Amino acid sequence: MLAQNDIIGTISAADRLLEAAENPRHRRILENYRRHAILEVCGEWEAIFAPDMTVEEPVYYFNISGFDGVVANGVQAVKDIYRHLAETQTCVMLVENEHLWVDDWGFASDSDFVTYQRGHNLIEKGFQVADPAGYYREIQHFVMIWPYDEHARLIGERVYENRPLHRIEQITAEEFITVDDARARLLPLLRPLPE
Repeated sequence: MLAQNDIIGTISAADRLLEAAENPRHRRILENYRRHAILEVCGEWEAIFAPDMTVEEPVYYFNISGFDGVVANGVQAVKDIYRHLAETQTCVMLVENEHLWVDDWGFASDSDFVTYQRGHNLIEKGFQVADPAGYYREIQHFVMIWPYDEHARLIGERVYENRPLHRIEQITAEEFITVDDARARLLPLLRPLPE
């Protein structure tokens, strides 16, 4: 049983499906997603673009708070998003209550994303918060669709937010999960993709 707010929860839905999945393609897609999540949350985004992980020219679609109607078309545009998340230290996302479905085409997910952010990061995104130096959790309910190619490489992301469920909570510094905290918990769980 995971403790509340344990960053390992980010990969728990994939791990649960991997326990039962027998189809090799489905297993590879799930392992890709699991690996992708660890790398992204830990700010190690460059490895997401390894030739066995992601197609050469991915396309991402976002209809979420702060990225409304954004299309990142091509590898440079997608890399810029990950670079920004890492540079601003806003890449730490805890995925909670995830329902995950995998099939030959890819996977779909329904979950709550909890992003750990400082007040000034939220202000830059257009939100009003009490303390620019404060510690916050931004909670968003997402539905995601991630298609994969014939080699089980990510083609792109389609991320949609149920905006009425969006909320921001101020937390203490002790409750805040940093990139270093995420790395300490998740990087030991990183494993190579199956052949």
